[in-house]
Amino acid sequence: MSATEIQQLRFVPFPSWFPAARDPRAGARFYTVVQEDIYEALVRSQSQFREHQVIDLEILGNVVGADIHQYFTYLHGLPELLALPGTYCEQWIREFYASVWVSPDHSYMHYALAGTEDRVTAQRAREVLGL
Repeated sequence: MSATEIQQLRFVPFPSWFPAARDPRAGARFYTVVQEDIYEALVRSQSQFREHQVIDLEILGNVVGADIHQYFTYLHGLPELLALPGTYCEQWIREFYASVWVSPDHSYMHYALAGTEDRVTAQRAREVLGL
């Protein structure tokens, strides 16, 4: 697909992007052949994602010489998220990018991971991030 064709995918109606019945030609993790093709293109391009690191706020505070925990608590759950080891999986990131569909009014996004659909509303994202 050309860059213009990829850009046009932003305007695909939801029922086309996540049809009621999976396209049998698509792999088990995807709902359409296009989603799988995007995933495969991401894999073939060998696009690199930044390696996810965990942060120990206590050690970082000792290095800085100050209690820095207060600077990470403005977003609810951020300190805990930064300290989660082993939760980063490049395959999941690629599957998310290949399948994500954002509603035209930005009220939610819908995606699939390991062949299971999920939806996150903008309201829920704000709650989780403490906004």
